[in-house]
Amino acid sequence: MTSPQSELPEWMRNPDAQSRTTLRWRLSKWVRGLGWWRAVAGVYWRWADRTRLSQRHPKTAAALGWLLAFVITMILVTVIYYVYAGVVVPGGGNSGLPAPSLSNAG
Repeated sequence: MTSPQSELPEWMRNPDAQSRTTLRWRLSKWVRGLGWWRAVAGVYWRWADRTRLSQRHPKTAAALGWLLAFVITMILVTVIYYVYAGVVVPGGGNSGLPAPSLSNAG
């Protein structure tokens, strides 16, 4: 039996062949050749590899995150209440709707 012919493109079958370079690759190679690039890259990688607050103190970060979400929710609820009650918008937030009637309840 003969093995089936590979349907891979040429660049995958022969990775040693010289490929065309893109403009992005040329620019990144030029920037890496600049003297100040190593300093900028070093600062970036130190910043990227730092330990996050949530990794150092997971329970504290979770409690602060929950508290922040609660405060934001309460602020939104309060703003919506005041808009609906007519404090911000005269006539209430539902100015085009008829007022609810309790006489039909029952």
